[in-house]
Amino acid sequence: MAKLKALYYINQFYAGIGGEDKADVGLQILKEKKGPALGIEKFWNDEMEVVQVIACGDNFVNNNKKYESILPEIDKILEKIKPDIFIAGPAFNAGRYGVACAKITDYVRKKGIPSVTSMYYENPAVKMYVKDNYIIQTPETAAGMRKALPKLAKFALKLAKDEKILASRFEGYFPRGYRYNEYHEKTGAERVVDILLRKLNNKPYRTEVPLRGFEIVVPAKAIKDKKEIKAALITTGGLVPMGNPDKLKQAFSVTYGKYNIEGIDTVEKGKYESIHGGYDTTIADDNPNRLIPLDAARQLEKEGIIKNLYSDFFSTCGIGTNVENSKDIGYRMAVELKEAGVNAAFLTST
Repeated sequence: MAKLKALYYINQFYAGIGGEDKADVGLQILKEKKGPALGIEKFWNDEMEVVQVIACGDNFVNNNKKYESILPEIDKILEKIKPDIFIAGPAFNAGRYGVACAKITDYVRKKGIPSVTSMYYENPAVKMYVKDNYIIQTPETAAGMRKALPKLAKFALKLAKDEKILASRFEGYFPRGYRYNEYHEKTGAERVVDILLRKLNNKPYRTEVPLRGFEIVVPAKAIKDKKEIKAALITTGGLVPMGNPDKLKQAFSVTYGKYNIEGIDTVEKGKYESIHGGYDTTIADDNPNRLIPLDAARQLEKEGIIKNLYSDFFSTCGIGTNVENSKDIGYRMAVELKEAGVNAAFLTST
């Protein structure tokens, strides 16, 4: 019996083409299996094989005009291979890679081919594409590849074999917002009493109708008199003194750096650099004021539009930083600034 066929998509990093310097590379049809495509087949017990691996740069796919230019080529590949399943990722918490995986998965799915990708729950692609696509849940970073790949492999094989797909809590994909009626050996009244008893006895339980929760953030009150503004400069663009003396992480940040700007009117080229691992830092390094607009802020200060600037600027890297760590970093910054009498901040990103 012939094996089922899988078409696999990875980015430029897993394809061995390069990192950020190759994020703009176009569609590549690889001659050999690379990245997770190498390890996934062992979970299929010879029922399915990866017959082709394709790759593309994260920036390329996230540029709509460039992305649309490769769709005819993808169509040709689909027509030639006629895959039983299309697989992308895992992307974990890599934002652009996640969006690329989900974007292409969504396109192939619309062509009538079963498709699946996988990533961390905080990846922005989940909210963007989960409604119509299967996205398997993974740990936050690639260190969890050994946990992520078996789940992805199992679900991909099930899709390829056109087997019945169960609810998300059984299969491991993110809930897509659909509800279906099904028969159960217990009535609704019996099930809800069971849930209540488990809850009262501090035992694990799962509601059948999960409620959506939205975090409410109360905005700060507007500052009526701009001349009373004491402002701080903050960036998530990873600007640090040359050599990164505090050894800040290029991604998945857990803290921030603080650097003195007293007595200077501009952030000089050659004295500062961006260590951010998620974008081409050439332009930022050429003029660091693009990340910390000290020159413009000093002008506001001299013209009396604001009262003054805080003595230090804060810097961290936003790429891959999960929500909990982001809250912690922001809280610690806010505590220091509030104690120093700072009442406003200019926050720049990439």
